[in-house]
Amino acid sequence: MFRKSTTVYQRSSGKISHYIPPTQRAIIQHKEYAKEKRKSDLLGKIVHYGFFTLISGSVLMYLWQPWNPYSKDVSKELRKGLWQERDGKEDYMSALKYYQNALQVAKEEDEMNQLSMKYTGIVLKIAEMYQNLKMTDNLIKTYYNLSTFIFENLIQGNISKENPERDLLIDRDLIVITRWAVLLQQEKPENWYIDLKNEIWDRIIFIENSELLNKFPWLVENFKNKKINTEELIDIWAESTFYNLDIKHIKHNQWVEENIKSDSGKEFLKCWDMLRYFNDKEWPIWIESYLKMRDYYAMLQMKLGNFPLCIQLLQSNLLWSSIGGFYSAINCTTQIHNIASAWFQLGQSKNDIKAYIKSKLIYEKLITKVDKNDPILPIVYYSLGIISMELGEKQISTKYFDKSRILAVQMDQLQVVDRIDDALLGELKKK
Repeated sequence: MFRKSTTVYQRSSGKISHYIPPTQRAIIQHKEYAKEKRKSDLLGKIVHYGFFTLISGSVLMYLWQPWNPYSKDVSKELRKGLWQERDGKEDYMSALKYYQNALQVAKEEDEMNQLSMKYTGIVLKIAEMYQNLKMTDNLIKTYYNLSTFIFENLIQGNISKENPERDLLIDRDLIVITRWAVLLQQEKPENWYIDLKNEIWDRIIFIENSELLNKFPWLVENFKNKKINTEELIDIWAESTFYNLDIKHIKHNQWVEENIKSDSGKEFLKCWDMLRYFNDKEWPIWIESYLKMRDYYAMLQMKLGNFPLCIQLLQSNLLWSSIGGFYSAINCTTQIHNIASAWFQLGQSKNDIKAYIKSKLIYEKLITKVDKNDPILPIVYYSLGIISMELGEKQISTKYFDKSRILAVQMDQLQVVDRIDDALLGELKKK
């Protein structure tokens, strides 16, 4: 089990400063200074770094006045660290020491609140150095300590709803805990899955019971509903994606009556009615990071054989993405493919013909909703071929494999061709 360390963090007696986040302030001030001092390179020097690929919108540090949100002493150490890792040096060990010094100086300053984007930003810079130095154990511990420090203060009510950085800190917690989970899964220390499950699930419960329940109660309740009609959900996704269906669409009611037949399908559309009460569909800024965390956890459940929970999470993610338009958070066509794949694997695990048919219907629906050149199609036709083989439909499976092979060659997806050959070879060995 992981032990939560508090050595890095010490609550400051100072109040949380209500400042404009560094990224916004820098943009505003950069525009003003660019007009007057275009010839000055130093005034525009920005340190831009992303500590890992899951972060959408990398953390920004501004180390030159007037954009610098840090004190003079903290900035001095940060600049030293920057020079060691950049300018051709790439001396990450020396840079790490300077960033650790900067964190120590910041911790001793009364005006620096450790529950802030500034302070946690320095911690993430330290984590980046651990990553560059391949010090994986230290990286995992740093991510874990940072994330649990933020999360425990959230659930204890130490970060008030009025704090302008509250949503940013929630977003940071979700990003960091997801990265921690990925690393933990890779390293697989003792009890890794129990620790991972507890941390991820605690955040799902917190987000949905504390942050979403008041604003979007229907979504939270529907998450627990396992009777989602996936084919109709794909219709909703496709309509909202390709035809820009929204709550103001004049043909909205007509489209619902013509395309959505089931009671559960009509329930989906209550989301649009509910969102009428919110200006411009205002969602929390952390919603995409939350969807990514859920998506990661769903795929982990698939790998571990917990297919019902995997399907439940992926379907609700697709629903939320369709309603909110969060298409950059998760690739929806891949999400639909993953839902169908989970149904197929459920069929394999239980020898369930109905699960096979469910998977087939989802794949067939997806084909009708994507562009004819969509890169998802080779694997979709291949999957339909595999399902048809399991159902004893050999002639149909051959047609799907042929279609998949043609598209895979056209799209340079030779790994799909290899899969087809392996499947056919395996079928021959059974004879």
